Amino acid sequence: MNLMYSSENYYVVEFPGSAGIELVDKTTGRGGFLEGAVEVKFRARMANLASEEPEPSTESVDEFLAHYDALLMNPVSLH
Repeated sequence: MNLMYSSENYYVVEFPGSAGIELVDKTTGRGGFLEGAVEVKFRARMANLASEEPEPSTESVDEFLAHYDALLMNPVSLH
């Protein structure tokens, strides 16, 4: 598991060996697993965002991630 991004509002984790990314909205306690075409598009957009100069602010990254909130259906629970 590789942490790609973490802020006060979101975290994004990739799982090596699997074509998928977990996105969690910390404020709502909901998450989702992005895979397939959605994961590929998400990964490309994150790479584009990361390559911007000057470095993108936390607010701009969180704003980008908010576009995926409709996909976050699974409640997050601790084991």
